[in-house]
Amino acid sequence: MSFGSGIYRQRRLIFACATVAFGSILFGYDSGVMGAAIVLPSFDVRFGLEGSAIEVANVASNVVSYLTAGSLTVAPFAGLISYYWGRRTSLVIGAICLLIGAVVQTSAHTIAQLYAGRFVGGLGVGTAMQIAGMYISEVAPPHLRGSVVTIVMIMLYVGSLLAYWISFGVSRHVSNTSDAQWQILLGFQIVLGGIFLIGLMFVPESPRFYAGQQVNAEKRLRADGLPLPRRFPSSTYTSAEKDLGDEKTDPDATNDSNSETSAGPTVAFHPTYFSHIVPASTSADATQAIATLAYLRGLPPTDDSVKAEMAEIYAQLDELTAEREKESVWVAVRKPSNVKRFLITIFVGTWQAWSGASALLYYAATVFVSLGLSATSVSLLAGGVFSIVTLISAILAALWGMRMWGRIRGGQIAGFMLAVIFFTIAAILATHPVNPAAPHITAASVVLIILIYLFGVVDTLMLGPILYLYPTEIFPMGLREAGQAVYLMATWVHAFLGAKYVPIGLAAIGWKFWLVFGCTNVVGLIIYGLTCPETSGKTIEEIGVMFGDITADERDAHVQDALRAAKVSVPAPSTV
Repeated sequence: MSFGSGIYRQRRLIFACATVAFGSILFGYDSGVMGAAIVLPSFDVRFGLEGSAIEVANVASNVVSYLTAGSLTVAPFAGLISYYWGRRTSLVIGAICLLIGAVVQTSAHTIAQLYAGRFVGGLGVGTAMQIAGMYISEVAPPHLRGSVVTIVMIMLYVGSLLAYWISFGVSRHVSNTSDAQWQILLGFQIVLGGIFLIGLMFVPESPRFYAGQQVNAEKRLRADGLPLPRRFPSSTYTSAEKDLGDEKTDPDATNDSNSETSAGPTVAFHPTYFSHIVPASTSADATQAIATLAYLRGLPPTDDSVKAEMAEIYAQLDELTAEREKESVWVAVRKPSNVKRFLITIFVGTWQAWSGASALLYYAATVFVSLGLSATSVSLLAGGVFSIVTLISAILAALWGMRMWGRIRGGQIAGFMLAVIFFTIAAILATHPVNPAAPHITAASVVLIILIYLFGVVDTLMLGPILYLYPTEIFPMGLREAGQAVYLMATWVHAFLGAKYVPIGLAAIGWKFWLVFGCTNVVGLIIYGLTCPETSGKTIEEIGVMFGDITADERDAHVQDALRAAKVSVPAPSTV
């Protein structure tokens, strides 16, 4: 298959992942927009950012940190909504919150109204970021999961780029005394939120969510002594079902599927998805799971590769169901393998927030001012160039970086390089103090700015995508929502602390604050290498074996049973 035909066949998967990841554009824009707005004269006058450096930093940090406060608040609940109503429904709710928050911010006349808009927007941002990675990791093929999930990071930096370049534009072309200067900047969130909401109308639900609903329905039917619907389609299917895939195969050439093992009737397929804002009833979920997977893969539902992938999903869900019949979810959470997962997740979220990325995402313009770029337009221009550097690096990470060095080696190399960068910045600032009011940029300032750009390359090419991806792929289906919630709560707690105290720290202790980021990366790379297994190239179900949920032989036996039920050729077990 040529590259072009492969892209065409995967067009639905690409569209779904790009649309879901679009929510992170709003996170990048919302995060960058306030970091840019607080250096605009009209914004400072309207909302009273006046006084000493510490006083201004305190108000500015409040404006920025209310977004992360909203994201932290919603973190425990977004996973519950996703578990009961689906990934896509959660994203729709998040998009609505984003739009409401954007309208409130744009129309703000007081600092309290601005805080409220930021908080509501944070509810939407937190939901979008929490569910996007989960959805994409569930629908992406294992060999592409790292690259596809990196789309979330690419969109984040696209949002940051838009924030800084629009800020630069309004600082040059709109009067410093006009409220339109900052209202245009904040109002653009409404445009982005509208695009996100409309795009979600054409995105299918996660097939793993549908499969989980089906297994739960089977459990109830079995308890009531009722027949079960088929999990896999028969070899004869209608033209509407066949249109789910692009590769036309002869139905008679495929093996008959589960005709002997099905206890009940087949349920209709659902080739139309954009109307399913709320998941359909569980009576339709049996075929929705495999139909949705086939739709995303660009293959017919009876294709052996689709049924094989679905068999592995069902195998893990059946194992989970059997486990839940023996023990409650609270008992499962306390299992050593899951305790390890949660501890890794908390560590990763903490490292990601204090690696230095949050400080540069929220306060790039402020950081450049502290390094010697005092003029508003110049600091915004430097922030805009920084956003271009990070975007290009994120694209390179998606194209080949994530597959080149894996999760663990890439994270350790990046952590080491970031530590060197921050220790160097601290050393230069300690020996060559920068005067932001100086009429000319010094050689020390030039070196410092180059180091900040180098940080952007290393973080977005390696560490940022790796730390975002890792927690999305290590949890089994029954704990994925809880795991993602814990990861985001850890991230948002520390992002809130960073958003609140980074400008205050820079104003109060100067170069010493950069040592915090350097030390965090040293500790992070050591813990990461000692505790985290390599997950690159593994299916979500195979990762469960790595964490000790089940042995490889037991998982192979369950998968082979599911494949036999689907009448897919079962490979002989390896004796090597």
